[in-house]
Amino acid sequence: MVLVNNINKWIENFLSVNNPTFNNLPPCPFAKQAMLDNKILCVEIKPIDHLSMHDYFTAELENFSYHWPKGKEVVVIACDPKYISSTELSLAVELANDKFLDDRGYIALEDHPDELEQVNDVVLNNGTYALAFLQDKEKLNTARRALHKQDYYINWDPEYYADVLDK
Repeated sequence: MVLVNNINKWIENFLSVNNPTFNNLPPCPFAKQAMLDNKILCVEIKPIDHLSMHDYFTAELENFSYHWPKGKEVVVIACDPKYISSTELSLAVELANDKFLDDRGYIALEDHPDELEQVNDVVLNNGTYALAFLQDKEKLNTARRALHKQDYYINWDPEYYADVLDK
């Protein structure tokens, strides 16, 4: 429940608040409606003796992409960041995207407190958890195209924009 409350507060107090950096749109314009419609599943994982957290994140991404939870649009897999480095989380997400998610029509994106995600002076990180967000790739790309038409990305550094959209 602590994870769900953290994610909901992040959505309410930050991701859904209009910001001039994003052409007066919220940092994540679709998050609040997904939360209100109960379309986000949050799952917290903790270390298991015989499994690295890298492998655990990869396994959970595979599991949820194979057994998608009914009625959900986003699966948030989280853990305390002391259990996985930002590098290991990025590698797990990259492996999952390349090995099986892309073929299944999904994409995973990561967020770790030790890897700053920033546009202008706006820090986007959750800051509390190491997170992997799993969602339908075509829905995400459709949303990105709609945001592009609204000049949402106007203040993004071109390299950061290319990196984010390349995922």
